[in-house]
Amino acid sequence: MMTRVLLAGAVTLVVLVPSAFGSRAYTYPRFQPVSIAFVDAEHGVLAEDDWVCQRAHGCQGRLLVTSDGGGHWRTVYTGARGLELFPVRGSDVIYALTGNSMVVSVDAGVHWQRLHWGPSVVSFVTPSQGWKLGPATTLAHPPALLETRDGGGSWTMRSDPCTGDYGLPAALAFASARRGWVVCNTQATAGYQGKEIWMTPDGGSRWKLEGRTHPIGPPEPKQQVGNLPGYGYSTGATFLADGHGWLLQGRGYMLVTTDGGHTWQHSPLTKLDTIAAQSADLLSDKLGFVLLRGCTVRLVRTDLAAATATTLDRWNSPTQC
Repeated sequence: MMTRVLLAGAVTLVVLVPSAFGSRAYTYPRFQPVSIAFVDAEHGVLAEDDWVCQRAHGCQGRLLVTSDGGGHWRTVYTGARGLELFPVRGSDVIYALTGNSMVVSVDAGVHWQRLHWGPSVVSFVTPSQGWKLGPATTLAHPPALLETRDGGGSWTMRSDPCTGDYGLPAALAFASARRGWVVCNTQATAGYQGKEIWMTPDGGSRWKLEGRTHPIGPPEPKQQVGNLPGYGYSTGATFLADGHGWLLQGRGYMLVTTDGGHTWQHSPLTKLDTIAAQSADLLSDKLGFVLLRGCTVRLVRTDLAAATATTLDRWNSPTQC
């Protein structure tokens, strides 16, 4: 499943643009897709934020559900802007961050209820067992990694591998009760960012470094582990228990691994500085969903290799091209 650390980025919204047919203009959708979660091939949830709203507080977000693999959507929840979805693979449970609160659905997104614990990035492997990170802040104040085995009633501290220059966690992705991954970032430079891929074999007590690149491009050979590229900003990840997974990047390619994060290949579904994978959910080697953002926003269905894809839905995008 995919879990991502909160991103707070300003977006320039262009409301009216000339069409290809002359002076006629059209309006972009008020709500733009920002996150996806699927429990199986047919049932999923789409999170949208209001990109028109310019207030400091009070902007809306909403959750929509599909029961036909993304062909049709209906709104089931409206809350604060800033939505992020976290599915529990093998169940109908989906956690969601909405503004300053956490909500959960136990029926594949149809109904939602508020949780008592605060906003977090989470990765659950059952409805009861999961891990969470608070919002990323600064290198000097990294969030704690915590585990629960009672659905968030209590939490236990676990070892966080994101330290030092790589102290900004970018993604948290557990695929089983024992095996999980954390992606750690450095501060970003112009297009480049140092990143590390850590894997735990025991639920977060110990971590093994699978991949690393130095923040200075080209990477320093002494610092490099595996073939992670320096270009691109890590924003999310989704892994299967066998070590197959995807790494999402802003500005850079979506990357594909089959060895737990040591070596990576780029997905041709994305293009440098043009088309980025904003959200993704990998359910198996043969089935995954990706939300692609570029001149248009597309929800696609693909497989692990992510070389080709079927478009399920599309939206006009504020991105100028």
